[in-house]
Amino acid sequence: MDAAEVKPVGVSEDAYILELTKLFFATGSRYKDGQFSGAIDYDYKSRIDDLIALCNRGCKMRAGSLTTAFKYFADVYAGKLEFDYSVAEFMRNLIASQLIAEEGIDYEQGDDVLPAMHQLIDLAAKNSSKASSREKRTFQLNNLPAEFKTDFSRRYITSLLAKPFVILAGNSGTGKTRISKRFAKYLEVLDEDGEPNWLLVPVGADWTDNTKVLGFFNPIADGGKGAYEETGILRLIERANANPEVPYFLILDEMNLSHVERYFSDFLSHMETIGEDNLIVLDGYGDGGAGRLPYPQNLFVVGTVNIDETTYMFSPKVLDRANVIEFKPSKAEVLAGFKAIEDAPDVAVAASGVPQAFLRLAKDIWEGANYISEDDANAIFEKFGKLYEELEKCGYEFAFRTVREVRMYVNAAHELDGENYELERSVDEQIVQKVLPKLHGNKREIGNLLKSLKDICDGELSSVKISQMAAKLDNVQYASFI
Repeated sequence: MDAAEVKPVGVSEDAYILELTKLFFATGSRYKDGQFSGAIDYDYKSRIDDLIALCNRGCKMRAGSLTTAFKYFADVYAGKLEFDYSVAEFMRNLIASQLIAEEGIDYEQGDDVLPAMHQLIDLAAKNSSKASSREKRTFQLNNLPAEFKTDFSRRYITSLLAKPFVILAGNSGTGKTRISKRFAKYLEVLDEDGEPNWLLVPVGADWTDNTKVLGFFNPIADGGKGAYEETGILRLIERANANPEVPYFLILDEMNLSHVERYFSDFLSHMETIGEDNLIVLDGYGDGGAGRLPYPQNLFVVGTVNIDETTYMFSPKVLDRANVIEFKPSKAEVLAGFKAIEDAPDVAVAASGVPQAFLRLAKDIWEGANYISEDDANAIFEKFGKLYEELEKCGYEFAFRTVREVRMYVNAAHELDGENYELERSVDEQIVQKVLPKLHGNKREIGNLLKSLKDICDGELSSVKISQMAAKLDNVQYASFI
């Protein structure tokens, strides 16, 4: 539903959007006799529905993550709650700080929000127009080689499109590294020096800081003059910055052989930020030792994870920033390996323009383009609202980031799958990739939670995984996702 389709006759779309916005953000406005004091005379529910529809279309405005604030204003305007300026001011700033700061608009807590909201509405209109007039997708699952159409590959590619950080977990030798490497080679582009746009790096147990990742300044190099010791990863970042229209892939093999936060903390923070000011600071790096390197917005990081006694588990900080895909080959896939004398031949490189199309789709999604219907958005909110209520009881509630990234994933699935898109399947995948990986504990801590989640999660993947965790909890009195 477009704002233009619901606005009153004779009122410009810009004016209508502004009035809708004022209804929620200008807390100084008062309702009189059940009517908004502006020029538009719609009942409160219509205004709420219209604004949520607008939110679903543009920017990174996500109706589900803003429901608490929306509901407060709705109840005030419906006469269910008394207007409380301090509460309204808090709700207004909650919404503003999430939406405005996310779009890079200059706004500080406590400022008059309306000038910044004008900029936000302009961005929403541009993104909405961009979404409705987009050209036919050239990067879709139907156009990819057969090996990338399996369930695991589809989830992997969708996850990359939704967020440039994916963790592939499973037992050693199950093919995690293989799929990540083959997809990178499929989208391979060589630069003018003949260097590819991907790099596979085995993580070592001695990676105790970021020097193995980003290098370091060696004061005794170059005859005592000092020089910066670069790594392959740093050179990949430099190439990615030099070729911003091409996707670059960093594959960290056996990522959890060392504590991830010790060597990867720079990436964890930078991959959450989009913009020119997203700079990695490296002492002694660059001309004159300026030490500033832009974090590339076209860099995709994939970590493979083996689960055994030699590895470390991930912290919630890491799990919260990634899609975690558990790779368990089927019996048929394992037995088929006995028939293969040699590894499969190298995958053919994609046609010219396909890697760029992949990156364009990813950036559209990261920038907030919305392709799913309002009904789908409401269904997502309803499902994750129920999950939140149960998880909150045990301290496992998810944050705004999770809600936003779930929506990104479903949008990515919508565009990648084309006519084969299934909302229920995508939601099920996000429960098992974004929510369940953070669960761990003994029977007292998560026993009742798993029972409650089993009643809510009826998807194929999530229901099976919850049952497996519950069975493990009964057997050894402790359970975790991996």
